[in-house]
Amino acid sequence: MPSRLALCVDAAPVFLLEMAQARTIIDAQIAIIRARFDATCDDAGISAVDRELLRDRQFLNLYAFEGYV
Repeated sequence: MPSRLALCVDAAPVFLLEMAQARTIIDAQIAIIRARFDATCDDAGISAVDRELLRDRQFLNLYAFEGYV
């Protein structure tokens, strides 16, 4: 079962984080992935087709964002 970001936020107190802190961490990670994804794929020699598959299915899968506002 894939992870969801909302579940990570809900679990934040278990890791001694405030929910706002968890959101800040998640938002920063998302921003970094979006900002550096293409350059990283270029460096790795990943084709345009594989790049889109990785972006939408592995790293920024829409299911992961369900319930995360």
